[in-house]
Amino acid sequence: MKIIFLVIDYMPHQLTSINALIENYNVEVHSITFKKSIPSKVLPKHFYYQYNETERSLFLKLILDLKPDALVVAGWLVSDFTWLSKHIRKYLDIPVIAYSDTPWYGTFRQKINCLISPLHLKKAFTHIWVAGIYQFEYARRLGFAKSNILFNALSCSPAFFGKQINKLNVGQIKNKKLLFIGRFVNVKGIDLLLEAWANIQNKQGWELTLIGEGPLKPNKNLEAVIVKDYMDNHELILEMTNANCFILPSIFEPWGVVLHEAAAMGLPLIATNACGAIPHFLVNNFNGYVVEPDIKSIQDAIFKMINLNKEKLFEFSENSRLLASNITPDKGASSIYSIISKS
Repeated sequence: MKIIFLVIDYMPHQLTSINALIENYNVEVHSITFKKSIPSKVLPKHFYYQYNETERSLFLKLILDLKPDALVVAGWLVSDFTWLSKHIRKYLDIPVIAYSDTPWYGTFRQKINCLISPLHLKKAFTHIWVAGIYQFEYARRLGFAKSNILFNALSCSPAFFGKQINKLNVGQIKNKKLLFIGRFVNVKGIDLLLEAWANIQNKQGWELTLIGEGPLKPNKNLEAVIVKDYMDNHELILEMTNANCFILPSIFEPWGVVLHEAAAMGLPLIATNACGAIPHFLVNNFNGYVVEPDIKSIQDAIFKMINLNKEKLFEFSENSRLLASNITPDKGASSIYSIISKS
């Protein structure tokens, strides 16, 4: 079996899905991307091509010559990828599947997309591979039948994150660290988080650690705030291992794979209801707190979290691990394989 992936970049969630397809089903994968380099972990049966926008007809010929059993596309925002998908459907009777991490917001633009979908998206794609239930709703409104909407498109690697031991899982509370990992930009709600944190007078010995890069990177001299540069996954693992809670105060977040990673690590969570991954990895009062993207709501949730006893934090930790298994690369790979095996 042979599958072609058209991707913008080698994102971790895409690589975990690709690797699961290769390892579980012995699939041969050909990935075409704008990126020049290839991933550090190269599996047998995974072949790489760099996309050149000036030669899209040559890539159409390449795909046709490869005669794949399915085509998986990063999404419909890359016009060249949509063009290729439409032309592939003219010549090959195979599933052409688009990733989607876009929830249904009900905006004017989305409503227009729903109206023109039969003339555009449905001519390019046979299936939509969605991240979760919010994305399912958008795909359904675009006119795709339920049987043509696949789940589990975005997953962290539980084999990498889930095997780590967080001290919460052995009942030890030492560092009392609240952790944020992400870009320092407006949509991440970093200003809301910092003001909410500053408003808490008695922090019970907790510290806020911020890891990332961006134009809104905070001053490193803030009280009880530690600011660190962005780091690779192996270093992030150590930071998560030494944390007691993960927070994502985003104003806009279509998905948020980092929530899955933190849950797999067994961290209690605080996140806003703007995060698309919330229904899958965070249940209010079960493994943390779902909040509104405003200072008061974030402040109240942090205050509750830092005042929990170690038994309750341990319970939240165990429940996060439980919810992390909702989505796995194996489930995503199975979704794709089942569609291909039927065709």
